[in-house]
Amino acid sequence: MLCSNNSRRATGARKRSQLGNAVLEFALGWSVLWALFAGLYQFGYSFYVYNRLQTAVADAAELGAKMTYDTANPSAFSTALQNMVLYGDETAGTTPLVPGLTTNNVNVSVTLDAQSMPRDVTVSITGYTISAIFQSFTPTNKPRVSTKYYGTITCSTC
Repeated sequence: MLCSNNSRRATGARKRSQLGNAVLEFALGWSVLWALFAGLYQFGYSFYVYNRLQTAVADAAELGAKMTYDTANPSAFSTALQNMVLYGDETAGTTPLVPGLTTNNVNVSVTLDAQSMPRDVTVSITGYTISAIFQSFTPTNKPRVSTKYYGTITCSTC
């Protein structure tokens, strides 16, 4: 009997030490899994925001290729395209499509020919930072879309 009682004590002591190992293994495993999932989230979120920017810029460039260009008021053309990138509509809204995007980040460039008529429209994002969990990314002059101008040209003051 003495022998079996000692073996029970040894088994109980072994279980208690294994309990500490299990907690340690769980803590190490959880920290690795958490870092993996957080990194995947950051990577995915960055791609999501960049894709929203790319879609907004492409939509604005397509609109700019077909929109009426008033040679007397080219700023109205640029403002409408900036609003298209920011809010998804030609008119100004209240909530931008992408968090933190402002009109300062949207660059609209119209290339004019010798007669001051639009030839190309380029819409790009400059100086915007995609903020993720651990790091921020600043694409340089990206996304950027250029299209040939096919719209109507008018002069409101001529």
